[in-house]
Amino acid sequence: APPTASTTRCGWSTTACRLDGVGGVPAAGTDAAGAGAAVEAAGGLRLVEGRPEERYVSCVPLVPLAAAAGAFSGPQDAGAQHDWQWVAAHPKHRPRPGMFVAQVVGKSMEPVVPDGAYGLFRSPVEGARQGKIVLAQLRGASDPETGARYTVKRYESEKRPGGGSWRHAAITLKPINPAFEPIVLTAADEGACDVVAELVDVMPDS
Repeated sequence: APPTASTTRCGWSTTACRLDGVGGVPAAGTDAAGAGAAVEAAGGLRLVEGRPEERYVSCVPLVPLAAAAGAFSGPQDAGAQHDWQWVAAHPKHRPRPGMFVAQVVGKSMEPVVPDGAYGLFRSPVEGARQGKIVLAQLRGASDPETGARYTVKRYESEKRPGGGSWRHAAITLKPINPAFEPIVLTAADEGACDVVAELVDVMPDS
């Protein structure tokens, strides 16, 4: 039988739901809890109970990226509104609402973010987005590697003055791996990209 989520109350966990590589959605018939248990059983990774008083104090939610792209796009505390599992926070990070752990699938961000690596994300993005690795939700476009309507890429923006303020001339969601092409959005694509969260750290293997 797979281990339960209540067996560990402290320590470091690098657990997340791996997404189906085709279309970037959880495998059919797998909910967040079931996917988390499967990863834990396969990789010996640990989950925590995530009692209400511990959430965003000593642990953060385990969220599939497909779900995070939608759930964390608003100001609400999405982690408190879904039946997600929870993972213990690393001592070097101070949890706060808006943080979550997810697994990044694909080779476009290698070697910085290896295929299958677990990442700690923070929503919303703090400060300037330029040069940060972000989770972006795409509208009217898709990631050429996965076909998904969300992507994890390095954010680069070119701005030009117009109408008394600075406006985006182009937004480039840039892979680190040169074998992959960037996603380029022009001024005509305004509103086609929502930056949902920034990557805080790539977790070490457990």
